[in-house]
Amino acid sequence: MLKSLYFKIVLILLIFIIAVMATVGAILMSGVSSYYNTDFSKQMENCFDTDGTLMSDLRQSASPYAMKNILASYGSILGIDQYRNYYILNTDGIPLAGSDSTLSQSLEITPNILAAISGRDGNTSTGALDYSDWAVRITSESEDGGDYIIYIKDSLDEMKELTNILFRIIIQAVIVGVIIAVILSFFLAKSISSPLKTLTEGTKLVASGEFSHEIGIQSEDEIGVLAESFNTMRERLRDTIEEVNGEREKLDTVLTCMRDAVVAFAADGTLIHCNNSAEELFADDFSAGELSLETCIERLDIPLSVDGNRIELTSADAAVENTRDGFIFRDRIMNSRVYDVSFAVIRYVSENSQASGCLIIIHDTTARYELDESRREFVANVSHELRTPLTSIKSATETVRYDPEMDEPTKEYFLDIVLDETDRMTSIVSDLLTLSRLDNKRTKWNIETFDVKQMLRRIVEKMLGSFEEHRHKVSFGAYKTVPEITADRQRIEQVFINIISNAIKYTPDGGHIDIKLMNSQNAGMILVKITDNGIGIPEEDVGHLFERFYRVEKSRTQDAGGTGLGLAIAKEFVAAHGGNISVESKVGVGTAISIELPVECALKTEKRR
Repeated sequence: MLKSLYFKIVLILLIFIIAVMATVGAILMSGVSSYYNTDFSKQMENCFDTDGTLMSDLRQSASPYAMKNILASYGSILGIDQYRNYYILNTDGIPLAGSDSTLSQSLEITPNILAAISGRDGNTSTGALDYSDWAVRITSESEDGGDYIIYIKDSLDEMKELTNILFRIIIQAVIVGVIIAVILSFFLAKSISSPLKTLTEGTKLVASGEFSHEIGIQSEDEIGVLAESFNTMRERLRDTIEEVNGEREKLDTVLTCMRDAVVAFAADGTLIHCNNSAEELFADDFSAGELSLETCIERLDIPLSVDGNRIELTSADAAVENTRDGFIFRDRIMNSRVYDVSFAVIRYVSENSQASGCLIIIHDTTARYELDESRREFVANVSHELRTPLTSIKSATETVRYDPEMDEPTKEYFLDIVLDETDRMTSIVSDLLTLSRLDNKRTKWNIETFDVKQMLRRIVEKMLGSFEEHRHKVSFGAYKTVPEITADRQRIEQVFINIISNAIKYTPDGGHIDIKLMNSQNAGMILVKITDNGIGIPEEDVGHLFERFYRVEKSRTQDAGGTGLGLAIAKEFVAAHGGNISVESKVGVGTAISIELPVECALKTEKRR
């Protein structure tokens, strides 16, 4: 109701009437006030003219009482009444006589009186006061006389009464105007909203697929033109939809059940058919009605040029196979997915005439492509990671074997190298097995409820030796309101140890590491933030930090090694729990890693289901 056009028209007219009457009332009352102040000033100027009779008589008076009699005789000219009084003051502003003896005892010293005391005319008038006054200094010409101040004060009560009367009249006028405006607005709103309501109902019928209802044209104004245009649009839309439905029925039988994306275009590049898979693939263009042959070719990065019925390759591409009716393009990338695209020319009947177009079949080969890429990358990374310890083991073993006279300490040194490198290979294989279980969803989780604050405190105590070895200062703080969480204690502890170890490793000796536990801004989450003032990570490497086997070589020292799997495993553990891990870093300043974990982990939720 409040959002309807009917209500808005009524409301606008009411606001208009009230605004007009309020403006008129404000102007009238302001005019009355201005008139009274101006009239008072003019009257006082005329009465207290320097060359006037009143001023002459006052100067010849010898006492305040004589002046009082003179002012009383001029009372009608001065406008003296129950609202306006005169007073005779000495030069200190003390009342000596006047028309209101009671008020004279507590007469307020006004700015105009102060002006008269200082020898100037007190004729300043301001609308901000609730009274009008006038003060004139009189120097008696009599031998026994002195200086006196004649003060006229009007309380403006008469003006206030008139203003109140005007206000009541205006309120009455507003009420009458509002009643008239409501009545007129009802008729006006009905005359405008009724045809629009009819048009709206017709629009809803068309939107629901009903094209038989025709809107009656009741006037020749803009609304009538709109109704006529709508009827024309309805007829054209009905014809177009019937034609499109006829064309789609020819292809639906063959293409509906295909899992590959299938898109058909007319010779001019317009879309004539698109199955569900294609709609999902080109969701943005399809919903906007902008999916065309040119758009499809551009999105899939196909080296084709289409000019009417003529289709040509624009460049030699090794990943293109020629077929009888078109081409097959291998490994086309779109939206981070990989596709094989089959392009063929088709012919069909439209409006009893032969027409031609093209058909594009898009097969998703992302899984195969990623598998091949991951295999190649895995072999290269594992080969690189295992070759280094194997080389060290081989060198140390050969040195011991071919030097039988080697002293015992040297032999122990080389055997330690063999053991260290063997442990390193074992760690690599263990990490690979962990990632393999995560990838294949074969990880066994031990879900329990525990206190993260106690866990972090225990980790700091356990790693205190490493902190002292590097002379690092460590600080730990936790909010009191952080709740316990439900998660895999061992895996979460492994995540914290891994990140704190990296902070120790890549912070120069004597650095500072800060660990904070707090409630996350996201409801139902906690946040652990580990900050160091270490060497930092270059901006271009931050986005790759959690990739497997990725190492930021620019930030490594000769003593700081690693397989590049620790952070990848940490991210997988946190993600499996339904959390998130993020990095903020600046070279030479330090690194801050934020780990956000749910109070009730996703693994627990899945188990309950």
